[in-house]
Amino acid sequence: MRRTWPVALVALATVVMGGATPASGDAIDRGTASTKATATAAVCGSSSLNGPTTPPAGAVVVPAGDNSGVNLRQANTTYYFETGTHTLGTDKYAQIMPGNGATFIGAPGAVLDGQRLNLFAFTQQATGVTIRYLTITGFVAPRDQGVVNHDSGDGWVVEHNTIRDNSGAALMAGATNKIRGNCLKDNGQYGLNAYKAGNTITGLVVADNEFTGNNTEDWEHQVPGCGCTGGMKFWAVNGADVTGNWVHGNHGPGVWADTNNNDFLIENNLIEDNDSLAIFYEISYNVVIRNNTIRRNAWASGAERAAKGDPFPEAAIYLSEADGEPRLSARTSKIEITGNLLQNNWGGITAWANADRFCNSPASTTGDCTLIVGPTNTSQCSAPAIASEPLYTNCRWWTKNVDVHHNTFAFDPSAVNGGCPTQYCGHMALLSNWGTYPDWSPYKGAVIQQSIVHDSHNSWHDNTYTGPWQFRVTDMGNRIVPGLWVGPQYGQDAGSTFDGGTPVPPAIAAQDFESGSTVSPYAPWYGATVAHQTGGAHGGTGSLQMTSAQASGSAVALDNFPGYSGVVAGTSYQVSLWYREAVATMPAVTWNVRWRDESGTVLRTDAISLARKTAWTEAAGTFTAPAGTTRVDWTFVWNASTAGPAFQIDDVAIRPGKLTQKT
Repeated sequence: MRRTWPVALVALATVVMGGATPASGDAIDRGTASTKATATAAVCGSSSLNGPTTPPAGAVVVPAGDNSGVNLRQANTTYYFETGTHTLGTDKYAQIMPGNGATFIGAPGAVLDGQRLNLFAFTQQATGVTIRYLTITGFVAPRDQGVVNHDSGDGWVVEHNTIRDNSGAALMAGATNKIRGNCLKDNGQYGLNAYKAGNTITGLVVADNEFTGNNTEDWEHQVPGCGCTGGMKFWAVNGADVTGNWVHGNHGPGVWADTNNNDFLIENNLIEDNDSLAIFYEISYNVVIRNNTIRRNAWASGAERAAKGDPFPEAAIYLSEADGEPRLSARTSKIEITGNLLQNNWGGITAWANADRFCNSPASTTGDCTLIVGPTNTSQCSAPAIASEPLYTNCRWWTKNVDVHHNTFAFDPSAVNGGCPTQYCGHMALLSNWGTYPDWSPYKGAVIQQSIVHDSHNSWHDNTYTGPWQFRVTDMGNRIVPGLWVGPQYGQDAGSTFDGGTPVPPAIAAQDFESGSTVSPYAPWYGATVAHQTGGAHGGTGSLQMTSAQASGSAVALDNFPGYSGVVAGTSYQVSLWYREAVATMPAVTWNVRWRDESGTVLRTDAISLARKTAWTEAAGTFTAPAGTTRVDWTFVWNASTAGPAFQIDDVAIRPGKLTQKT
């Protein structure tokens, strides 16, 4: 969620200044698509953080001690910080203001210490600044502000540094920044806060860093709902590669992209043991999340929800109003999640759309509009124009074009947080809420629930599941098993396996008459009686007997108007039962299967003949539910010459036929 950000601070007191062409970005090796992330970015405390033991040729040597009198503002100059502790003076605004093209390099053991007095280490908007091999610690940036690159300068290269034990964010970012090989540890708020006023960050690279222990000040609990915690956060970044990082043990989410980000690659990262979500992609566009190892995340936040009885599916990967949008230039036009291993997180993937959250809605936590309308054009999304195209489509983030495929989802509830309650954990989700607000919203009722589940090209397929996964679909109250998830009502996970097999979609209705003596939901319609029979059944011990009560027409119907739900129009269904003569002479019976819409109107009736049989015989048919169908019921109709003849039925079922992949 968007927050108001302070303007860049100029030198208000004692400053250590410093200058002029942008540095060219180095190429980055993204690895191969089949590579699984490991802790290759275990850089904290490693020798990769040690700088050169001698200064580069032509460098200005900066001695350890108080550097407040050193001129560090010269452009195109290399500064070499000798081994030892360096300070910038005692004023809170003492800071380094580099010149364009300046380079700052630390010798082994070079520490830049803010003494818990200075707010910032490197500030202002010089371009092409490089910072390498320094330990930067003890600065006390306010919330939402950063210690290094405080003003989001463009073209900065920040690599092989240790930035730890500071307040606020370890660093900010500008356009074409390269942030590589750093240890970003135990900072008060974020490891990285990639925000720049005017939303001009492009071409950002965050590679091979270790983000750990950040948000030590626990801001989400200090300011509930602030949306201001975690390992790294991105705001309105257009083009970012987040690759090869080890993101672990942060007190909040691991990777969080919030508000109008676009064109992200999140690949080959190891994301584990974060208190909250591993990856959070929120009101943003077009991302590839590929070949990451994601494990043991969201235990703390999931348990916190469970303790409150909150059923919202806390996820490892959370998509909140995230759109695959072909109208925006990017490396993909989807939200593609593929090739990842998710293991023993609190949950799986939650794809969510808040029906009440759209541009200009009071329910939105950002003042920005969508990138399609324009982030500053909020007022366009007003009544009555928003109720018509193109604004109806363009004024909201929909959660659409989500493609989840070829991932491995492993879940053992006993291994999650010492044992997690499965009514809350181990869930995959595709859902929304009932739209209610504001009163001029054109998205009220089930509009967004219908869209996210059926109309937005959101597809899970060809995944591998192990463990007791459950699925929340449409709304939080609908928690279903894999068989329903893959069945015709939702049509998800075609080609996927669950514990090595493929789940069978459950029957729309299955009756074996084994429950005591009940005849429900059958009732005489006219000229008939209905009774439960024990013994002599086709399967088990129970069956249902229908008897002619008069020498004329007879009928029995279901007493569950408007019928069984869960029927999907256009889907093939196999309809079957077993029957036999109970009292001679059984008349010819017609089994009428009636397809209904949600209001109960019969759209079509399919008839199956039950000719006289003295031994148990199967009667069956395969029918495609007509357009508009959501329910089904049936009747039995016959004519008897006398009262008394009877027949039995058993093992009645209506099941989906062959399923096809959802598109």
